Amino acid sequence: MAGADYQGVCTVGFSAIVAIVSFVASLPRTFDTLAKIATFSAFFTFISVLLAAIFAGIEAHPAKYNTGGPKGVFVGEPTVLVVPAAGTTFVSGMNAFLNISYTFIGQITIPSFIAEMRNPKEFPKALWAVTISEVIVFGLVGSVVYAYTGTQYNTAPAFGSLGNEIYKKVSFSFMIPTLIFLGVLYASVSARFIFFRVFEGTRHKGNHTLIGWASWAGILAALWILAFIVAEVIPFFSDLLSLMSSLFDSFFGFIFWGTAYIRMRKADYGPGWIQRRGIRGLSGFVLNVIIILIGLFMLTAGTYATVQSIIDNYATGSIKEPPYAIYLHHTLHSKSINLNDLLALEITMKVSSIRPVAQTISKRNISCGTTCASVRCISTGQSPTVLGASRNKVILCNNPNSRPFQSNVTIRHRRTQQYVAPHSFREGTQRRCASQSSDSGNALQQTALHDLHVARSGKMVPFGGYSMPVQYEDLGVGESHKWTREKASLFDVGHMVQHRFSGPGASALLEKMTPFSAVDLKPYTSTLSCLLHSGTGGIVDDTVITRLGPETFYLVTNAACREKDLAYLSEHISTYRDLGKVDWQVLDGWGLVALQGPLSAEILQEALGEQGAEQVYLPSLYFGQCKHVIHEVPSSDLEPASLLISRAGYTGEDGFEISVPPHLALPFTEHLLKTAGPDRLRLAGLGARDSLRLEAGMCLYGHDLNDDTTPVAAGLSWVVHKNRRISGGFHGDEVILRELKPAKEGGKGAEQRRVGLLVEGAPAREGAAIVAIGSGTGGDAQPEQIGTVTSGCPSPTLGKNIAMGYVQRGHHKPGTKLEVVVRGKRRGAEVVKMPFVASQYWKQAVGTAPG
Repeated sequence: MAGADYQGVCTVGFSAIVAIVSFVASLPRTFDTLAKIATFSAFFTFISVLLAAIFAGIEAHPAKYNTGGPKGVFVGEPTVLVVPAAGTTFVSGMNAFLNISYTFIGQITIPSFIAEMRNPKEFPKALWAVTISEVIVFGLVGSVVYAYTGTQYNTAPAFGSLGNEIYKKVSFSFMIPTLIFLGVLYASVSARFIFFRVFEGTRHKGNHTLIGWASWAGILAALWILAFIVAEVIPFFSDLLSLMSSLFDSFFGFIFWGTAYIRMRKADYGPGWIQRRGIRGLSGFVLNVIIILIGLFMLTAGTYATVQSIIDNYATGSIKEPPYAIYLHHTLHSKSINLNDLLALEITMKVSSIRPVAQTISKRNISCGTTCASVRCISTGQSPTVLGASRNKVILCNNPNSRPFQSNVTIRHRRTQQYVAPHSFREGTQRRCASQSSDSGNALQQTALHDLHVARSGKMVPFGGYSMPVQYEDLGVGESHKWTREKASLFDVGHMVQHRFSGPGASALLEKMTPFSAVDLKPYTSTLSCLLHSGTGGIVDDTVITRLGPETFYLVTNAACREKDLAYLSEHISTYRDLGKVDWQVLDGWGLVALQGPLSAEILQEALGEQGAEQVYLPSLYFGQCKHVIHEVPSSDLEPASLLISRAGYTGEDGFEISVPPHLALPFTEHLLKTAGPDRLRLAGLGARDSLRLEAGMCLYGHDLNDDTTPVAAGLSWVVHKNRRISGGFHGDEVILRELKPAKEGGKGAEQRRVGLLVEGAPAREGAAIVAIGSGTGGDAQPEQIGTVTSGCPSPTLGKNIAMGYVQRGHHKPGTKLEVVVRGKRRGAEVVKMPFVASQYWKQAVGTAPG
């Protein structure tokens, strides 16, 4: 009930009913009455767990077998582990421990049970009976179910791992009385703890008085209201178990137990009871101190882990919603829209009732229960009905009798013209969940792998207009960084904008906008370049240009510059149309993954299989080269498609960037992860990518590059190819060519230069001032600022603080001593050559390809 996977009106109502029933069942004030209810629920628990174990054993496979599943880990045969898998975080491990300890709930009743026993001397027998029963019912049965489901398919509660819906419903149905009893048990124990302390020494404690019963009922009511709120706030069954275990079991089952033992022994034997009882007294005292410490650990660290898990689940969007509660928000400029043509959609999870609301949208004349003809479902051709309406939105859903509509649409404007995607956004295939909201800069887009990130517990943050993972639960940023250096990591870079230029004017257009040389770029090779502003030579964006044919080029630009780049490119295609016809496509919805690290080549070669090996032999594909490979994902019905595999990356390690068509983006990524296994390949996020690129001395646009920075100032003079230094003809050529020529030879040189820095003390972050060493130290003199830090972080590889920034000409030579102002304090710094960590690119020149 409280552990339902989604929240909706039906679940809220059902939870309220269960809370009321449980409240009534909690009213008895003695354990004698509660014991009768416990006997009844114990019988049903026995039946439930017995059926669960039998069903788990007779099923051929557990639920989600080899489907990838919502967590992206439901692959392979069930894996049974004795110890946690490598990389398991404290939060995950602690929550697993708390889930297990919760099952031994009998211990929380023992202190109260003793108080009401007619013959307390029978307590040891009762304790043994309870413990043995718990081990059999929960330990043995849990082990049996785990043996059949393994780590990948095991769920909380375990009934969720049953694949057969009938098996699942039958076995779980017998558990409902026990769930109610458990709530009654916790409420009763908690209420007794409060009630006895409030009315200790009064007649209300053990007699039938109005005040006593009213207070008892009031305490229970408050507890059940609180429980109802908690159940609705924490819709994750495992987290709820962990919270109950850390808050209740820790106290009543451990702290209270150990304290009660020590107090009882002291009362029985008096002061000095430890010495008086000898070894039995000492061992009992030590054991119960350990029990108290375990309880305190569960109460503190356990509560932290539980709360953090709840926060992470909310932050990563792990809450599941009913299918009719998925909204796609978009400013619609049309009366008739094909949802598969929408390029600006944002998925937002919300809760909605399926009951029509009798309400009319003001000024729009759209009421509930009517058919919304302005939107249609492409798969069925049907128009959805209006389920809910408010002042500024409409909630739509397919016919309830058919497959739920994948998209509910919020309508903000009412116009009649046909929606046509701008030319710069068109592409043959669009992904349903890609988002390009034209009405709000706050609408985060999603890559083709967004669901995978959420399922793999990625911590999602806004980046470049996208919801992107900054790290994953299994590895911290520093650990992920080192993993990439030692093994291999997979980065989702699908937020980057992929372009295809073709036609007789393609090379001439690119040579106008960038300083690259089309003559020098061989087919299926790549080069880093920069889109430049005319006149100033400032960098519009950095880009990788790949030649796929005589007049066919593939470009990748930054997501954060998308709108600016698209406007820039559109303008220049129009301006330079006399250079020849250019066909420009933006590959929206395509996946782009970066496989980086020393094991990347062997992993990719394995994943491509025999068919791929016939098309490309990766040891002969060097850095800066690429290859089209026709690939078919094994064990799938998906059509084979062409992947563009480029030996490149943004980490300084050997690796590949792979452009994948929309329908293969997720399956191919999952195939890579499955092929490699978690011992060789892990997902990595923006955090590790940033520290890796900084160690490699690579720029991040918007930080180390901007519209006012020229390639020369940025230390990227090499992007101006040799013949272009003579011929010019690119944007800003006059400025850039003057900067390329040293001042002593009559040139201008760059006023500022990008440099690498090793910083002492605290790490320097973006915006920190770089000052001349020793300046401004006397009186009120201000230090001479000669530059600014643009990127900085502690280097996981070097164990030192590294940074890059811009300094005035003359201060840029390696070995120059400078100072950086960090948190108001001046820290020593030294200019060093970049990269900070030697690159491991697989190059053709002898000795440059790592073995």
